[in-house]
Amino acid sequence: MSQISRIRGTNDFLYNDSRKLRYIEEILHKKSRIYNFEQIRLPIFEYTDLFQRGIGEETDIVSKEMFTFTDRGNRSITLRPEGTAGTVRAAIENSLLNERSINKIYYIGSMYRAERPQKGRYREFNQYGIECIGSDSPHTDAEIIALNLDILKTLSSNLNCEALSILNLEINTVGCEKCKPKYNDALSKQLASQKDKLCTVCQNRYDKNILRILDCKNEGCISILENVVKMYDYACDECKAHFNILCDALNKMNIDFNINPKLVRGLDYYTKTAFEIKSNYLGTQSALAGGGRYDNLIGIFNNGKQVPAVGSAMGIERLLIILEDSNFDNTIKNSIDIFVVLFKETSNVGIEIINKLRQKNVSVESDFNIRSIKSQFKTADKYNAKYALILGPDEVLDNKATIRDMNTGDETKVSFETLESVILSKLK
Repeated sequence: MSQISRIRGTNDFLYNDSRKLRYIEEILHKKSRIYNFEQIRLPIFEYTDLFQRGIGEETDIVSKEMFTFTDRGNRSITLRPEGTAGTVRAAIENSLLNERSINKIYYIGSMYRAERPQKGRYREFNQYGIECIGSDSPHTDAEIIALNLDILKTLSSNLNCEALSILNLEINTVGCEKCKPKYNDALSKQLASQKDKLCTVCQNRYDKNILRILDCKNEGCISILENVVKMYDYACDECKAHFNILCDALNKMNIDFNINPKLVRGLDYYTKTAFEIKSNYLGTQSALAGGGRYDNLIGIFNNGKQVPAVGSAMGIERLLIILEDSNFDNTIKNSIDIFVVLFKETSNVGIEIINKLRQKNVSVESDFNIRSIKSQFKTADKYNAKYALILGPDEVLDNKATIRDMNTGDETKVSFETLESVILSKLK
């Protein structure tokens, strides 16, 4: 019988990595609250139609990357490949759009895409998403970008991570339903004579979803697109004004950025703003966060009633990769307050003391296998215990225990009556 193993493209986050995830998530929660975003939790699977209609059937995600299955009710179900469509569905279904004129939402959870696993790209991955529903202001777009950068810069500062201190923000306008057709037509005419030189995938995109060609990583296609027509030149007055105000807002916030006319992102629902925050440290999978505006998405599920919205997503596994060379391990080193050293004769007294201390929110550990004293102190060191509480047989008979400072080695004998107060005093 072959050994059971995890599925390729998934990860086991064991003790240390799990602590790293929790550290990152705590910063995500804290920063989200500062910007007044509120958390929601969504199902990990939805009806397939939600993603087909919301993301776009010709996108790579829907056409090639979704985990889709038929349930026992003969319904098509899909593990969520991203969070925006589910957030929109939840906002409409639960009447959030009626309760508040603007909803500022964030979520943290697993997403699923059936793509070829590689460094920074997995079949199951953790994502932090933020969505602001109800505002058409370009200043909201700037706020979304600022929050992402604030998170990354905080991690860089807290963990002394040089790789996170050098980030590239790229922005673009992808137009709207009024001006995007004009640009698509101009792009089609420019590429018509070189269509047969495009890669096989882009030849298919040319007829079905020509904007996706701009996102191709094939060197031949990149060369053909070197002097491609720019969306901004075909944008309507409204889209140009929106983009100009966004650029001005970023400048006023002292946020450096580059305008990338080929930036379109991988989802059909984007309008006006598109952005990515990249790090050269990750190589080809350089995007740490990205997003944009989706003013037309909600109308698809809301009886045609449009509601402006903008959002973004950040890949948490990619953060873990880029933080590998940081001070992460020392920052999140596991530690406990007290390690209780036991003898067979004192284990009953030990469990009583341990329980009382835990009720006072003191972190306590012990070895109820009662190994040698030397082994127990080694275990205390592994847990980075601040103090060891030694319960020897003779001491217990005298209703006393010994407290050892694990840093200095200094020892103090304390009576059971004052033990709790002494420990709490030392831990202040």
